[in-house]
Amino acid sequence: MEIRRLQEMGGATLMVSIPKAWARNSSLKKGSPVSLEESSDGGLLLYPVKSGDEKTEREIEITNPSRFGKERTPSEITAAYLFGYDLIRVRGQQRISAEDRQRITTALKRLIGFEIVEEDERSITSQFLVDNTVVEPSKIFRRMSSLVRAMISDTLRNASSGETLKLSSIAQRDDEVDRLHFLLVRLIRTAVRDLRVSSKFGLTAIDCLDFRVATSSLEAAGDYAVELSTASFDLEEINQQSRELISGIVTPFDDVHDRATRSFLEKDFGIAEKVFQGCASLEKILGDLKSNDSSPSMLHFVETLERIAQCELDIADLVSPMSIAQMR
Repeated sequence: MEIRRLQEMGGATLMVSIPKAWARNSSLKKGSPVSLEESSDGGLLLYPVKSGDEKTEREIEITNPSRFGKERTPSEITAAYLFGYDLIRVRGQQRISAEDRQRITTALKRLIGFEIVEEDERSITSQFLVDNTVVEPSKIFRRMSSLVRAMISDTLRNASSGETLKLSSIAQRDDEVDRLHFLLVRLIRTAVRDLRVSSKFGLTAIDCLDFRVATSSLEAAGDYAVELSTASFDLEEINQQSRELISGIVTPFDDVHDRATRSFLEKDFGIAEKVFQGCASLEKILGDLKSNDSSPSMLHFVETLERIAQCELDIADLVSPMSIAQMR
């Protein structure tokens, strides 16, 4: 780290010189424009301004059929989205078949912010139409959390009451969780690559890493919620005690999930400790549920709940190092 002192000029202006090597590497000279932005931690960020547009659009062209296999084009599209490409052009070696076109458009519809802007018989061009800096990662995370929470509680309530749950409803919400997960991963990767974006979000490099881990745990909880809804259909006629035990974990699971989300976003270790305590209480109830009914279907149901609880613990576990860092 290099320390430089401020100089006063004209009695009102404070100035500081910039490193000559940095100016040379950034192609800056006398009269070159630079941008100044205040960071979330009170620092000041200095960037060279590129001639013309300040934002460089990242483009990629994907060949159809994919060089990795006939049906791998959608995977390449998703990868390009996650790597932050703003314009994705799928170009066919020949006319794109109706089957391939459907597969490509379906993949694009899963990506929030991407719209098809040009299309002909041999190519499909889509563009990201959302400003990265106006979509806050914390709001996306909260929305994902809300969806997953509803998926879990709806499944538990229906399992305890014996009512039939529409699997399509759970699956549709999981699709939305996946779409939000992709968007959040894209934004976090963009923030890591561009300090201006991370400054807008108020995220440090460690914050970005933690967000990446937390959103993966939340997305996994959504997948387990789908598995839980399927497992609930396999339950045979369960006795009244089992129904009461399942009914008794609806609110505790809600509380654990809500606190895990809040503890992470608020960086509050006190709330995280309540997640640890809540999961310990859930573990006891789940043990009673297995003791009361040891059928394979019930064991699968309970084991899926244990995996969901572990996802909540993984999210809350991220708070501890963040809290320590704050105290220093």
